[in-house]
Amino acid sequence: MTNTNSSYNDVIVVMVPLPDYSHLNQIFVLTRFIASHNIPSHFLCVANLNQDLKLRVQGSPEASNIHFDDLLTDDDDDGGGYNGTSSCIIMKKLREFIHKTCLELSKIAKKLVVIYDFLMTEPVLDVHTFANVKSYIFHTGSSFSKYSSLQQSVGGVANDVDHDKMVERMQDEFPVLEAQVKSFFRVEHEWKFHSGEVMNSCKEVEGKYIDLLANAKHKPLWAFGPFHMMLESRDSSNRTRHECLEFLDKQDVNSVIFVSFGKTTSFSQEQVNELALGLEQSNHRFIWVLRKPDVIKKDEKIELPEGFEDRVEGRGMVVRNWVPQLEILGHSSTGGFLSHCGWNSCLESISMGVPLATWPIDYDQPFNAVYVTNLLKIGMSVKSWALRDELVTASTIDKAVKTLMGTTEGEEMRQKAAELSNKIKSSVSDGGPARKEMESFISNIIKTL
Repeated sequence: MTNTNSSYNDVIVVMVPLPDYSHLNQIFVLTRFIASHNIPSHFLCVANLNQDLKLRVQGSPEASNIHFDDLLTDDDDDGGGYNGTSSCIIMKKLREFIHKTCLELSKIAKKLVVIYDFLMTEPVLDVHTFANVKSYIFHTGSSFSKYSSLQQSVGGVANDVDHDKMVERMQDEFPVLEAQVKSFFRVEHEWKFHSGEVMNSCKEVEGKYIDLLANAKHKPLWAFGPFHMMLESRDSSNRTRHECLEFLDKQDVNSVIFVSFGKTTSFSQEQVNELALGLEQSNHRFIWVLRKPDVIKKDEKIELPEGFEDRVEGRGMVVRNWVPQLEILGHSSTGGFLSHCGWNSCLESISMGVPLATWPIDYDQPFNAVYVTNLLKIGMSVKSWALRDELVTASTIDKAVKTLMGTTEGEEMRQKAAELSNKIKSSVSDGGPARKEMESFISNIIKTL
């Protein structure tokens, strides 16, 4: 374990992320907020992921206050650390490491603050036996998703007639949780040992559902996102400008649709073919992120249709590696986002004023898609959740792209998204509501016991 800057601290913060990139980024940005207030912050994660994050923060003003504690290394098992180990073994090891690390840190702090991903509740349970520990749950998803899940799992947590009417109206279009997931939400709702909860959202985007959740939880709840706009210090690495941005520089304003389905989505060869054909038939300009590790299902090798890239050359671009998603969405040439609707992607798109074509795959994504299309009205559905197991045809994709990028309906969504983006930018600026909310949270965690 890395030593903190001094032999004794009033407050030390421990961050416990879920060791998965889809959850990791948000809680790491929160770590950087806290560290920028000169609070020693320990990031407890598996070694290979910590190594990536160290490089990301290197040279930034808050770097000296962030300490990376490697919970698992390649020596912990024969399968190569986290990626080669079963989830049960991982959780057991994480719980032991978390308990040991927190015990050591609690001895050199007046107050130890533990902030943990809501999916890591089980591994952090033991630390609540320490007298000087206060803990906070961090939610990576949307307030709407959380509220809807609680209503299905617990029921009666709050009363929103409009939500109930929408669920009834949508019928099988509205996502329904599996029994096992409902059980998890019930158990999590009953645990009361934490001191508050944090969400990567803001009142401008989800005010109603943030308030409903706060009332249901009977605990302080802070929402001060979008996190990527709150972080004042940027990554220090001097990257070469990505080829996607060079492509966008040559296009007209709002003329390009960005197509990306996150890091974990797996498509069949047949679905990739239909998506390629749909984009080609639309005749609209696009950037399509098709990263091989993310699209391979079992031992399949995914290929684009023969001659596809030649036929779309100049108006379409396929990228098979990392892209600067936020910079792409923020570019003036980007006018739409075909997305799986992970909450990170939704927030980034909303904050940049880019409407969405929604294609949810799993987890909380269908709830986010409902929120974007039915409530914010800055998106349109490509794939109905009721038909989630069916192939999305090229003609469906073609129609969706044309509607979002080339119709009055799409332009109205773009206008609404731009208005919401302006409200968010005002909120996260100095003296804005989100900034004040963040400072309120910092004040809470540094209060003496």
